[in-house]
Formats: sequence, C-alpha cells, structure tokens
Amino acid sequence: MKQIALIVAAMAAGLGLGYLTGGFTFSSAVCLVAGVFLVTPSLFKFKFNISDLGVIKTNLGSVGKNLFINFILLTSAALGIGYLSQDIGIAAALFLLALLPGGGMVMMWIKQSGANVKLGFVLFMLNLALLLPITLIFGQFQTVAGGWFPVPDLTSVAGLEAGKQVKPFAPFMILIVIPFILSRIAWAFLPGVISFTGKHQQLISKATMFGIVFYLFALSTSQLLFGVSMTEFITSLIATSAFYAVTIAAAILLTDRSPTGKAVFWHIATRYITLALILAVFSVGTFGATFILPIMMAYFFQIGAAGFLSNRQRNA
Repeated sequence: MKQIALIVAAMAAGLGLGYLTGGFTFSSAVCLVAGVFLVTPSLFKFKFNISDLGVIKTNLGSVGKNLFINFILLTSAALGIGYLSQDIGIAAALFLLALLPGGGMVMMWIKQSGANVKLGFVLFMLNLALLLPITLIFGQFQTVAGGWFPVPDLTSVAGLEAGKQVKPFAPFMILIVIPFILSRIAWAFLPGVISFTGKHQQLISKATMFGIVFYLFALSTSQLLFGVSMTEFITSLIATSAFYAVTIAAAILLTDRSPTGKAVFWHIATRYITLALILAVFSVGTFGATFILPIMMAYFFQIGAAGFLSNRQRNA
C-alpha cells in the first residue's frame, strides 16, 4: 500500500505541475536515471560473469517458456482484449505492455523470493535484447490493426510529433550494459558503495521511482490525460484489469515454485511499465490520449499485486 501511495503522489504531483506549467519536454536522461538507480543496485547482490551465460544451455526449457508465454500467449491476449475495447489507443498500450516483460525492480523481487538469480538476470537481458524486433513489430501495429478499430480522435495531439523513430539500442545499453559494467566496477573497487546501497536499497528504489514517475507524468504528453472521457477511462480500466488477470494467472498456473520456476514467474507476472511509458512518448501522437491510460493504470495493478505475489513466492 505504501508503494501505491507513493506512485499516486508522484502521478498527482507530476500531473498538477504539468497542468500549471504546460508540462516538460521529454529527455532520454530519464533512462539513465532508471538504469543507474533502479537496475544497478539490484545487480550488487550477486556476482555474474560472462561464463554464467551457460545457464541458458542448462535451462533451455525455462528460456523457451519465458519466450512463448510472454511473446505469444500474452501478446495474443493483449490483442484480443484490445480488440474488444474497440479503442486503438488502449489496444496499442496493452500490446506494448505485453511486449515488455520484467522491469527495473524485477531482480529485487527475484532475489527476495529465492529464485535462480543468474537465470533471472539472463532472462532480463534476453527480454531487453529483443527490444529491437519488439519496436519494429510495434511500429507496424497501426498499419496492420488500424482497420479493426474506429479512427482515433487525434485533435488533442495535433501539436505533437507522430511517428518519431525509437532507437531501441540506447535503452538496451542504458538499462543492461551500463548497469552491468557499473556493478562490476563497484564489486572490484567500491565495496563501500555496495554496503551503502545494500542498507538503503528500498529507500533508493522508492526515491528513484517517485522521481521518474513524477517526471513522466509532468511531461506535456501526459497532460493529454485531462482530455479523456469517463467512458474511455472505464474501458481502459476494464481492459487493463483483464490483461493483468490473464498475466498473473499465466504466471501462477504455468510455472512451478522451484528457484528456476520462480525466475520465469517474475518475468511473466511483471511488465517494464516505466520503459513502456517512456516509449509511449514516441507514439501518443499516433494513437491518441487513451494510449497513456493502460500504462498509467498498470502501475496500480502491478505494484498492488507485487506484495501478494512476493509473499506467495517467498513462502513456497
């Protein structure tokens, strides 16, 4: 509940400031903040060498399950739920969430639940390594699925650039490569940093999450939320809850409670919401204001479920 209150406060403060000032312009530096302060501290808790990539060979079944459930089963569910909503913005947002498993805090949950940490990190890297084909696939969503939905009202986004090119290699470098290098430097030369972050990681994570969510909702793009109708809001709420119901059910029913199963579990049960919101900045001019709604709501569903799921996995 405390995390949800924190997120609500960050969203409200960001939207309030954006409403009064017209909102900030987007800076990719937010990705660097997420990588350094959310991802890097979680890597301090374990040692990982390139040779540990051999965990893929010994866990091919788990790797295959991760890929199948996330990129076939859940994307299919997102497309189906999105189609029923008959709103291309909501459908596109659910599709994007389905394509982005894991998240900046997934390694913390993996560690806390006694999962296979090395496998969890490899799955984290693998899912983000797929960011290039993911963005290419998502970029074709409007072209392929546009005829299945009513034409969106884009009057409120007329002043925004549509179709900006997303450069997926940058998030991969910032969210995977740089945190990994920083964590290895800390292991070798800065033991005091590891000790400090170990004692204060929850505070660091909460402060960073507050700052990122505040900034993203203070963007001029996020102010489009003030223009959505109650019908659109309720439709998005139902669609997002249905998507998370399928996601959590798949995670519970299709994985076991072994350390390996738990590593796969967390990469199914969670979505990289912050990255989805960052990428949404590049697409809201194409899909309309409703595109932001499911991603905003995903914070509440995911953080709200995380405590229950963490206890369930830890007590297995």
